[in-house]
Amino acid sequence: MRRTKFDQWSQELRDVRDPVELFGGSAQTAVLRLLTMAGKVPFRSAFDGLTLREQAIVRHLLGRQHLRLTAPDADASPAGFVLAHSALGKLTIHEPARGDVPVEEVVAELALPGWMVEMIDEEWLPAQAEEEHQRRELDRMLRTWDADGSLAERLEEVIDWVERVETVLIFVERRVFSRSDSGSSTLIRDGVLPALRGRPPADWSPEERLFVASIQLLFRTGRAVRFEEFNGRQLNAVSLRKVLTTRCAEYLRALDGHTTGELSTGELSTATLAELATLAGELVELVDGSGHIRYRRINGLTYAKDEYLLPWQEGQRSQVELPPTLTGVRPAPVDGEDAASWVRRATAAALHRVHTGGDERELTGILEGIVLGAVVGSRADYGMSSGIRDLSRLDGPAGRYDEEVAGLKKPDFFCCVLPSPQMAADLPAPAVTDILWQVAQRMMYNRWHFVPGNFDRVEVPRQRHYFFPPLVPDIAEWGDLRHGGHSTSRVRYTLRAPGAAMWKQPFTVGGRQYRGAFDIRLVRMDGPPFTLADLRTACRYSALVDVFWREVAGYADAHDGWTPTIDSFGGDWYTKEAWRHPVDRLDAARQTVGGPA
Repeated sequence: MRRTKFDQWSQELRDVRDPVELFGGSAQTAVLRLLTMAGKVPFRSAFDGLTLREQAIVRHLLGRQHLRLTAPDADASPAGFVLAHSALGKLTIHEPARGDVPVEEVVAELALPGWMVEMIDEEWLPAQAEEEHQRRELDRMLRTWDADGSLAERLEEVIDWVERVETVLIFVERRVFSRSDSGSSTLIRDGVLPALRGRPPADWSPEERLFVASIQLLFRTGRAVRFEEFNGRQLNAVSLRKVLTTRCAEYLRALDGHTTGELSTGELSTATLAELATLAGELVELVDGSGHIRYRRINGLTYAKDEYLLPWQEGQRSQVELPPTLTGVRPAPVDGEDAASWVRRATAAALHRVHTGGDERELTGILEGIVLGAVVGSRADYGMSSGIRDLSRLDGPAGRYDEEVAGLKKPDFFCCVLPSPQMAADLPAPAVTDILWQVAQRMMYNRWHFVPGNFDRVEVPRQRHYFFPPLVPDIAEWGDLRHGGHSTSRVRYTLRAPGAAMWKQPFTVGGRQYRGAFDIRLVRMDGPPFTLADLRTACRYSALVDVFWREVAGYADAHDGWTPTIDSFGGDWYTKEAWRHPVDRLDAARQTVGGPA
């Protein structure tokens, strides 16, 4: 029987809310358990999801081992503090005497002495005053936009942008600002943002003013994906300034002063929010060309996507040795030839054979070998790479979203998904096939969904829904606890290295440039999460996929636009268990060199 996300998540909630765990020890231990979903959400991220007052309460629980939670009693008046735990695993702490009544399931109560409540007030009130002061800058921005007539357009931009990412789940005090295909959608479906049309900012709620102004600034720093860095967190003016200041400081340090005319690190503290956002957007392009790469860590429970920088010189980002997974694919490597050179030469030869009447097996065999090499090199359970079947469909005038692109459908894309030798040996073949084909179909949809994000908004019809394509590598965990497809395919830990990488030129097809046109994605169904070493491996193999596709595009340029149509990796390919062939080739290669590795 397949595991569903509902089954898994219901069990997770029961485990976290276990009365023995909540009431058998200190309040601080129980609160941290609820807050972090028993360690599945990093403390910093979970703590950032609390309101300013909730943060003060939690800080005063730490170290006080004598405090205990008590079970809620429906027949008695609630204690001073009531703990609720939502269906999404979000902890909230309420004070009914202050008019703060929970709407989610109450799981515990907490009584605190008066002197401790006084200390909480002393800590919370100055923080609240600072927040109110910082919000004035955002309110002034909105009034300026209203006065110059640009507010209506800026609001429409925000309404559109929140549709360009998979999930928005942002908290502003007790308000939830969300956009999800599978979960709540207060922003669009429930009409929060459309309801602001035609109304002056003074008639908006403080939370609405904060959200719209902040989203405008975050977009300047790197498109809609920046919103996801606040997923599962409280968005407030103080945290917004901190994020923007930290981002600029980190970029400036990575560039080591190799900028001109920018604010110095010392001047960041006095810059306006608008100046910080603009600077971050300008610096990010320089960082992408530096000795660092950007990557993101994703938590499947909160949907948070946090960006970090990894020092990594560009000369180290290529796969040097030809992986054994490409042994047996023609042509034979020559002495001193690195993996990229071989892939380029092998792809050119395979394209020539297809063009002159041969079949595609050697061409697709190259891609299979790259994917399986990434799987083996990262110790993943399975991995994949997706792309378009006929590359000529992406060709056309620069920047023009024409009928050829508009006519693309999910079947016009493919995904090569391959198991590790261990997975192929451990699971029954039908189970392997089922997982691989499920995954392939989702990735075909995703690839179709990303294409319009490479064009200016005015070029894409309003009715065409799409997401912005992924730009930087990411490491994710606990994906199987929220996403239905991930649950059935046992996608717990993942790596993604999209192409063309941001340190490379965009992938060019004819006159058009693309990001997120292909990738390497890797999955672990259980076991330890992926590491940064694994991320480097994924990026190196994604660079080989990049060589493959650029060779296809270059061949088209040299041969009047001719491109092959990749027919493999459809339903029949998986049903016939064709995924076995590259795994068997690897096994044969290992036997040739003296037995299993």
